[in-house]
Amino acid sequence: MQSRVYRLANKVKCPFCGVEFIPSIKSSAGGEAEVTCPNGHAFTIMLNDFVLDCEIRDWERFSLLPQSTQQAVLEVIQSGKVPPDLQTLMRRLKEAGVVVCT
Repeated sequence: MQSRVYRLANKVKCPFCGVEFIPSIKSSAGGEAEVTCPNGHAFTIMLNDFVLDCEIRDWERFSLLPQSTQQAVLEVIQSGKVPPDLQTLMRRLKEAGVVVCT
């Protein structure tokens, strides 16, 4: 079985040395993932603020959302970063199967 590695679209900042980098995620548990900066410092990031490898699976239900909401969701999927005001919406869309993230 081959494991997948996901790369976040946004940079994170190492709390030890301050270097900003785009981390790769091999696995996550409980909404957290351990990452290692280019200088070798390991630390944990919260994935609630990020989405990995997402796509819209139910275009019919997605089209029922207001145009501005559709645009916001598309921007989240493209950027990989979920702003705090959209976290509940993204969670509900994932639970309903409208958006699927692996």
